[in-house]
Amino acid sequence: MKKLLLKAITIAGIAAAANAHAVTDPAGDFLAVYTGSHTAAFDVLSADVGYNATTNEFVFRTTAAGPIAGVAGAAYVFGLDVGGSTNAPFASVGLPGVTFNSVVTLRADGTGSIGANALSTHIVGNEIYSTVSASLLPSKGLAFKDYTWTVWSIDSRVSGLGRLADFAPNANITVSAVPEPATYGMLAAGLGLLGMVARRRARAAGSDMAG
Repeated sequence: MKKLLLKAITIAGIAAAANAHAVTDPAGDFLAVYTGSHTAAFDVLSADVGYNATTNEFVFRTTAAGPIAGVAGAAYVFGLDVGGSTNAPFASVGLPGVTFNSVVTLRADGTGSIGANALSTHIVGNEIYSTVSASLLPSKGLAFKDYTWTVWSIDSRVSGLGRLADFAPNANITVSAVPEPATYGMLAAGLGLLGMVARRRARAAGSDMAG
């Protein structure tokens, strides 16, 4: 009984660390004003922005409904409120809760930017992500851990509000905390324990059959 309880706790901890802060978004919910391509890469399914206090870095990540790499015009814009006055330019399309004064852009062509600063962007299948030094996102009043964000996909070949494809979430939320190294160690230990339990059960089953 204790082993089963420990196994359940370990699995729950791993799942919580991986998924607790990721925002999910329904498939196919393109904005009514969107006039760009309806390719699956423009349809955001999940996103997250995490802050790692140990390395002083942010991780920006989003997942689309289809492969991202090389899709013409596809880009993902993270709007952040870093404190101070902000812009709220999307009230006219029903999104008054999207406010920002700093922008991080990741593109399907493998490039990324914060203003004039180029970013290293990674694409794996339906996912695009980038690790960004906090020095590139200076505060205007908020602590790094208190920054808020949302992300929207755009078709950069379209001008005006017609380029806005999909938002996730539809209003700002606070960045998530990246687990400390000690947390990863605990999760790794939990995985090791699960492996040990499985091996013992396999050996026990083998002994029973031999008998």
